Amino acid sequence: MMLLDSRSESGRCLYCGSHVSLDFRRVYGDDDDRAHRCFECDTLVRLQRGSAGGLDVPIPDPWIAPGRHGGDPERWS
Repeated sequence: MMLLDSRSESGRCLYCGSHVSLDFRRVYGDDDDRAHRCFECDTLVRLQRGSAGGLDVPIPDPWIAPGRHGGDPERWS
């Protein structure tokens, strides 16, 4: 069975606009199956703690504190 969603914005991350699957939204999203964050704009640890569901998590946000998550890989030697 294929589910069709008439709301075009529902398949997008609310933070960065990247496409997110229905399964991702069901598992990680909020009660309305909306993804507030995704793998493109957040880390797996933060997503597992609830950031995709719109919850504040105690782990630093990679967009605000990029150095806390390895920084810019181009600078690595």
